[in-house]
Amino acid sequence: MGKYEHIDMSYLDELALGSNEFKVEMIESFLKSTPESIMQMKEAISATNWKTVGGVAHKLKTSFSFVGMENMVQLSREIQDAGLEARIEDIPRMVEELEDYYLKSEVELENELEELKNN
Repeated sequence: MGKYEHIDMSYLDELALGSNEFKVEMIESFLKSTPESIMQMKEAISATNWKTVGGVAHKLKTSFSFVGMENMVQLSREIQDAGLEARIEDIPRMVEELEDYYLKSEVELENELEELKNN
């Protein structure tokens, strides 16, 4: 599509095989679970549970790839590796960066969702 700055729906379009219903389900699931995952990572940071941070980041990688957020796939991979290796100094900054980018993409995803529901 190329009409968005933060997301690329090409991969999801390919997976959906023309099913707008599938795309709606995937986007709704992403919009529901991603903020929960970010909150879970922030709580794990507060509790200095770096393994949990890494595990949640691992799950987010797949979600970000569905909506074409390749830079967030990479950032999630970096958070995952840092969490699993207990390289903690950069994790809070990276999670904040991830959250900021997600919030920017959220508007685009909601627009895409609205468009899909109206077609």
